[in-house]
Amino acid sequence: MSNHPEPVQAKLQALRKAFLSQLPGRVAEIETKWTALREGWDAGQAAGLAQLLHTLAGTAGTFGLAALRTVAKEWEGELKAALAAAAPPVSRPGGDRMAALKAACGETGGPPPAAPSVGAPPPVLETPARGDGTDHGDAQGGDTVFLVEDDPLLAESLALQVRCYGYRVATFTTLAALEEALLDATPLLIIMDMTFPEGNLAGAEMVTCLQQGRGATIPVVFVSGRSDFEARLGAVRAGGAAYLTKPVDVGKLVAQLDILTEKRPRDPYRILVVDDEPLLAAHHAAILEQAGMAAATVTDPRQVLGRLAEFRPELILMDIYMPACNGMELAGVIRQDESYVDIPIVFLSAEQDLSRQLLAMSRGGDDFLTKPIQPAHLIASVSLRADRHRVLRSFMLFDGLTGLLNHTRTKEQVEIEVARASRSKSPLTFALLDIDHFKSVNDTHGHPVGDQVLKSLSRLLRQRLRVTDVVGRFGGEEFAVILPNTGAEAGAGVLNGLREDFGKIRHLGRDGGFGVTFSCGVAAYAEGQTGADLIAAADALLYQAKRGGRNRVVLAPGG
Repeated sequence: MSNHPEPVQAKLQALRKAFLSQLPGRVAEIETKWTALREGWDAGQAAGLAQLLHTLAGTAGTFGLAALRTVAKEWEGELKAALAAAAPPVSRPGGDRMAALKAACGETGGPPPAAPSVGAPPPVLETPARGDGTDHGDAQGGDTVFLVEDDPLLAESLALQVRCYGYRVATFTTLAALEEALLDATPLLIIMDMTFPEGNLAGAEMVTCLQQGRGATIPVVFVSGRSDFEARLGAVRAGGAAYLTKPVDVGKLVAQLDILTEKRPRDPYRILVVDDEPLLAAHHAAILEQAGMAAATVTDPRQVLGRLAEFRPELILMDIYMPACNGMELAGVIRQDESYVDIPIVFLSAEQDLSRQLLAMSRGGDDFLTKPIQPAHLIASVSLRADRHRVLRSFMLFDGLTGLLNHTRTKEQVEIEVARASRSKSPLTFALLDIDHFKSVNDTHGHPVGDQVLKSLSRLLRQRLRVTDVVGRFGGEEFAVILPNTGAEAGAGVLNGLREDFGKIRHLGRDGGFGVTFSCGVAAYAEGQTGADLIAAADALLYQAKRGGRNRVVLAPGG
């Protein structure tokens, strides 16, 4: 995945600056409509004003102006309630909405301060021309995400951050522009706002129309300033796969994109069939393979332990009556090895006696299926058990928050890769990453926001690294990356690109968006080293990166 040469953080700052410069014009437009409404109630004018306030609320929240978002959202709610009641809103005692709006946007006291960030902010670029805000540069479809948002600044801000995760994004500020683009291209996914000038549910209505007549539906994620039941129901009825409210947490949005655009096929369940009758073992294996599973057979119980080590099954399907060693005895032998204690054993036998079935299960079995068995029943029973094993196994191997390998499993994987590099005489690079000033993130924004930062970095690492690379959560805010068949300089270049892009991401905190960086130490495997030696070397280099000012990648001299 290539790095983004343009300074995204600076672009985001520039977009925010552009929004602040546009505030007087936006407020003036709102005031014109409000003045007209005060002179005489008009439903059309009121709906137009509600739309302006809706757009302002969504954009203000994204750019960190929480007070402005609150005032605009509350005023929009009042207008919509009045429209629903077909009557002018009752005047608010003790103040005027227009005055409150002006105060919130800084017209009476200067512009609000920039959203806080960790570390020094980058220089602001020249403010881009607003135009119509539509970028068709990546609108070829196929592997492109279409983002539909009627505020150009908000659309571009969101697109810039999503692109940092490796997605191509084309933005559209009108439903008509989207409709035209769909005539020539089919996107990977659509990120759709809900409210447009055409109506409060125009986004959902457009999605419903565009999905009709298509051979395969396009996944859609709705993003809206509305959180009411009507809007959420509209998204469901339009077939929306997810619904996020503004201001958008980009980490959560990308998590949905990852799920909906996952192209990597799920690994097939691995099933070991143990039966002394070769034809029957082959028959059951063929049924499972036809259902997409990977099946291996053993007809001699004495060969099971060796096959277990080679095949690493996720379930054992075993006959209960076999010569020399019956199924209950074999289950006892398997359970003696702690490596196989958690593997489900399902007995498959013609035994009809319930007491014998229960006895077999008490000897280490997890389920009992009776021969002959219908293929559909066999497939369903095995799939459910294997899936359950996979889920439980993941709890032992993977970090619950990030989904990455946990500390213990990562260290084991380092040893495995070191042994492989030693045998094949191939290069191996190991890196330790630590998020800078992470305690201040938790203290300033709270632990839930800190968790989102951790998940954001883990998602970026998984997205941008190769399938053969290994990523683990090594500690609280510390991550480990194993790069097989990679030299130290090349590995450091990859990690530095990730460092730059992670710093461009805007995380959503209590007071708006903020940026986070990480430091990294990169070590290369040297002949004779153990996995522990390699980890210690990377840890020492990480310490140098921290001591040298943070937000940097340090590689050993001559590495």
